Amino acid sequence: MAKTISLSELKPGDIILMHKPKKSAISFIIGLLTHSKVSHTAMVDYNPAYFLEEGGHGASQGKLKDELGRALYIRRLSSRPDTSKVCDIAWEYIKEGHPYPFSNLIFLGIYLLTSDFLPNSVEGGLVKEVLRLATYELMRLFNWKQQPDTKFPPMVCSQFAAFCYDQAALNYGPEYKIHYKDGVIPEVTLLQKILDQLSEESDKVYALEAPEDNLLLSAEDTTAAAEKYCEQLIEQMQQKQLLNSPSKVSDSVIAALYQYGRAFLKLFSGKDYPDKDLATPDEIKEVLSELMQFQEAFITPGDLLSNTKNLEDMGELVFTEEELKKYMQENI
Repeated sequence: MAKTISLSELKPGDIILMHKPKKSAISFIIGLLTHSKVSHTAMVDYNPAYFLEEGGHGASQGKLKDELGRALYIRRLSSRPDTSKVCDIAWEYIKEGHPYPFSNLIFLGIYLLTSDFLPNSVEGGLVKEVLRLATYELMRLFNWKQQPDTKFPPMVCSQFAAFCYDQAALNYGPEYKIHYKDGVIPEVTLLQKILDQLSEESDKVYALEAPEDNLLLSAEDTTAAAEKYCEQLIEQMQQKQLLNSPSKVSDSVIAALYQYGRAFLKLFSGKDYPDKDLATPDEIKEVLSELMQFQEAFITPGDLLSNTKNLEDMGELVFTEEELKKYMQENI
């Protein structure tokens, strides 16, 4: 019989890993590309009827009642520190009103980078377009980050949980630190392939495309637009149009990865690069090599589910609507 945990047994700060919802194309893609049955991460709030998350509306408090019917898996530090302190940190983040990296497109960009999926017809542009959209979103987030009173960086859901625990470890002691298994971060097969390819083409010059304003990020309903975009990607996968990398990666994909890497490093490391229309192989290699070193910043929901050394499996959360109503009426 599968292990379960009740509402009354939850502790503030417990990590919640949520199973992929059947009707969300974005969540389906996240689960598929990260090879996991879970696609979202949250943390139990002070009152167990609520949780804290980075979701489509930014850093916020969510209601457990909205997740009825979805499998929720609970993880807790084996050292058993007072993880209500993790909630304190999460609420600091929430009160700053942080935006969410748009509809997980950064997440998609990262995992299209680090997986061995690549369209057979790379010039057709689906991977390139996703990476370009992720690049523009990174640029938008960088502009937002320039607010002088900003304390925390923008993050996706699992980064949010990992960050809060990291901050607790810095503030209160090493017992709050989440330790990951060796080899959690996958080998970056595509990036390494490109680096090898660039070494063989030292005299080549790559054309860079200018950002466009009429793409997905300008849609009135960005979440719906992202869902539609992910449905296109799922359709291509189901039609088996995604195959292992061809013998050579196309120039357009290399240029897109380079621009993505520049935007990423600008946001997360503060390193900037002058605007240009062309890039040499050496310039691209520098950016992609540095990007590879940032992999550990992208812990996935699947990693928190099964690839840690000190998060204990507390079981699947089981509760009734009546129990939930009781907690929602209480001021805990």
